[in-house]
Amino acid sequence: MNRILLLVQNKQNRRLLLEWLAIRYQVISPDLEIAKQEPDFLLAPSFDLCIICGRSLDQFWESVQRIRELQQPVFLPFLLITSGADVRMVTRHLWQSIDDLITKPIEKVELQARVEILLRSRQYSQNLKAANQELESEIAHRQQVETALAESEAKFRALVQNSSDVIKVLEADGTIAYASPSSQAVLGFSREELQGTNVFDYIHPDDLTEAIATFKASLTNPGETQISEYRFRHQDGSWHYLESKSNFSNAETILTGIVVNSRDITIRKHAEEDMLETLEKERELNELKSRFVAMVSHEIRNPLNTILAATQILENYSDKWSVDKKREFFERIKKNVKTMTALLDNVLIIGRSDQRRLEVKPVPLDLEKFTRNLIEEIKLSTSCKHVITFEKHTNEACVNQNQCISVCLDENLLRHILTNLLTNAIKYSPEGSTVRFKLLCQNEQAIFQIQDEGIGISPEDQQQLFESFQRASNVSNIPGTGLGLAIVKRCVDLQGGNIAVTSEIGVGTTFTVTLPLQNSVSMDANDIVSTL
Repeated sequence: MNRILLLVQNKQNRRLLLEWLAIRYQVISPDLEIAKQEPDFLLAPSFDLCIICGRSLDQFWESVQRIRELQQPVFLPFLLITSGADVRMVTRHLWQSIDDLITKPIEKVELQARVEILLRSRQYSQNLKAANQELESEIAHRQQVETALAESEAKFRALVQNSSDVIKVLEADGTIAYASPSSQAVLGFSREELQGTNVFDYIHPDDLTEAIATFKASLTNPGETQISEYRFRHQDGSWHYLESKSNFSNAETILTGIVVNSRDITIRKHAEEDMLETLEKERELNELKSRFVAMVSHEIRNPLNTILAATQILENYSDKWSVDKKREFFERIKKNVKTMTALLDNVLIIGRSDQRRLEVKPVPLDLEKFTRNLIEEIKLSTSCKHVITFEKHTNEACVNQNQCISVCLDENLLRHILTNLLTNAIKYSPEGSTVRFKLLCQNEQAIFQIQDEGIGISPEDQQQLFESFQRASNVSNIPGTGLGLAIVKRCVDLQGGNIAVTSEIGVGTTFTVTLPLQNSVSMDANDIVSTL
């Protein structure tokens, strides 16, 4: 465990620091009154970092210098706790004795970060010393040892400098009067490139208003630390997130202007954004699961109850019924079984689509015959009480009038598309109304249009029309799962087609599906899309 020596005169500050640091480190807090009588007291305890205030630094400066010299070449860090007003007082010791400083009021997070950086630097230094000792034992010639030591020391200095924050001093109009050397490593700009330019020219437009407000607050509230986050333009044009702490330094101190201490938090911000995105996806997934469970439990419970009731009735009374009466109940059972099967098929299609397991398998198809047969099947399966008209558009100028006879499409996916659209048109239209089905093949495309005279879909509902488990707000008690149009959209997209919808409440809805044809024959129809 790292040992930290605490030389702080203020009892309250010493107590607070001891409370913060004792959780992770072994803290040594000697009696400073006794220490004054022993000039070499710093040599007695073994410590990895010394946290010292300005008064203690002034009193024990010679001891600090001596212990640092004795520790060489191992880096023994000293962290100065001071206030803006005390900077001038400790200047004569600062650059010779202190490796980092932190201004009051002290923030726990900042203190922990700076302590970790200094302890890590000391560890690097100790590792470096061990490496150098091993190197000295292995290399015979003094010149090679000195060269290796110089290179190692240069790497160490670069490591310490690159881990430092960017310090800028801003004038009242935002002009950069000073920029620390670490600007090159963090922002890509040399200190010479930044000095004399305006800091607000580098801040992202979306963050500019808040950054200016923080800057003004620093001017009008001397002594108060202002904390802000904003995106700063890197020399390569990318945007880096900076966390900055700014303080106003008046003319009585060494630095005049707004002193801004910034660190790059881009990696942390991206991690936060990724986490938020993951949480949002998880939330959406949980919501989708909840809606799925609710839908399945409702849509399956009803046909199961019907099947159970019919079975119980048949069990108790079938011996007293005629064949026709029994057939009626058997048909009711089969109908509900088909309903459950269709529901499970839809769920499986959605699942296979999400897992990218749906494949397009085009086969030669007589599209007109296929469409007419499908309409008849739907009429029989739904006990349709609507008028369904079919219209195939042709080009009178074309010699071959057999459009849509020999084309290549995926029959299974096409069946899903047209079945869902036709059954929806029937379901949401009043009995006796007309459902119009139009077909056109032209320009290597098959165009299907299904128009009903039903309840219509509002513009608001159309925005989420093709999402799973979404149903229009005006469906009332009409049964449905909210999966049909989601399946249609996925089947259309999978084949590289598109689907469009126009609707008006109380008037009706028109769906137009366009699918590209593969290896189609006799599809030189006249361009009459506008008539659809």
